[in-house]
Amino acid sequence: MANGKTDADLDSASSAPILKIGHIAQMLGVSAARLRLWEDEGLITPTRTESGQRRYSMRDLRHLERVRRLLDSGEVTFAGVRASLGSTGTEDSEDEPVEKDGTSQPDVGARAKLLRQRSGLSLRDVAGRIDMSPSALSAFERGNTSPNIGRLTQIAHAIGVTTNELLGVAPENEQIVVRRNRRKKIVDSSGVVIENLYLSTTALQSQMVTVKPDCGSGHPMTHDGEEFLTVVEGSLEVVLDATEIYVLNAGDSMNFESTRPHSYRNPGTTDVRVVWVNTPPTF
Repeated sequence: MANGKTDADLDSASSAPILKIGHIAQMLGVSAARLRLWEDEGLITPTRTESGQRRYSMRDLRHLERVRRLLDSGEVTFAGVRASLGSTGTEDSEDEPVEKDGTSQPDVGARAKLLRQRSGLSLRDVAGRIDMSPSALSAFERGNTSPNIGRLTQIAHAIGVTTNELLGVAPENEQIVVRRNRRKKIVDSSGVVIENLYLSTTALQSQMVTVKPDCGSGHPMTHDGEEFLTVVEGSLEVVLDATEIYVLNAGDSMNFESTRPHSYRNPGTTDVRVVWVNTPPTF
C-alpha cells in the first residue's frame, strides 16, 4: 500500500486511458504521425472515446517507450518489434520468430549466414565492419530479429554481396519494358517499400522507393558507385556524411557518390515516392 492506495488501485490508475495522442507524442519525443503509424502496424491499440479520439494510459506509455527504444536502436523493423514484445508487451521474448513479411523473413538471416560462411568470414569479422555486436548479427542470422533496410545493406556489403543477393531476389528474364503490375517488390518493412523497376541485366539499378511519414532507411549506407534520385511526390530528407541535410520536394532531383555515408527519411505527413537509381547495381 502507498499513500493509502492498494496495489489494485495503483494498477487501475496505471491502466486508465487519460492521455491524448499529443501528450504521448510530446512525452516520447516523436510525432503524432509516427504514433498513428505504430498503431497501423499493430504495435499499440489505444482506447477510443465515443467520438473516436485516442486515449492512452500510463501503461501504454511504458509500452510505447519500449517500442521507441527498439525502433531507435536500428536493429529491428516493425515485425521484429512485434516479435520482441510478443503478446505480453515485454522485451524478453528474443527467441520468438519474426513474421514473414518483407525483410523480416527468417530465411534472409539464414541466407546471410550461408553467404558469410562462403566468404570465409566469421561473425566477428562482419560485425566489426559495420559497428554491430556479434550477438546481434547472430540473432539476425537465426531469424530472431529483423534489421531495417539501412542495416541490411550494411550487412550485405560487409559480406561482399548486394542487398538484392542477400534478400534472395532471383534474376528475371530479359525484358526491356516493366509493367506496373510486374514490379518486383524486394522490401516492405518499417514503413519502407522498395520495388525494382527493371527485369533485365543492366548497369542501372532503378527502383521505386515509397516511404511512410517519419520512416526511413535507419542506419547510414555506404558502397561503391553513384546514385541518382528524383522525388515523384511528397518530401524526402537525405543526409550525407552525417552532416549535410537536404530536403527534396516533388520534382527535385539529386545525385551523389555512394561511397559517402547516406541515409534518408520522410519528414512529411504523407507518403513520399522516389525513383532511385544506383550504378553499378550495388543495392
